[in-house]
Amino acid sequence: MNPEIIGNRLKALMTIRNIKRSYLAKELGISYNTLTKKLNGQREFDINEMWKIKEVLELDQKLCADVFFNPRFLIDEEKI
Repeated sequence: MNPEIIGNRLKALMTIRNIKRSYLAKELGISYNTLTKKLNGQREFDINEMWKIKEVLELDQKLCADVFFNPRFLIDEEKI
């Protein structure tokens, strides 16, 4: 999966869930700058970070899998 697409999906979900970057960075145990690089597609999220993102953003199994692994998935605010 393209890291930039994943980052864009996560940014949209963060907006929908009203989660700030500073909060997510703290929960992931990474710096704000590192999170920004990951959200901009310059670095990839590791599996532990994916798991923590699932918890923080309150994603169910299917939505989490779609966000990180489904190349055709589009964020639909009404279904999330």
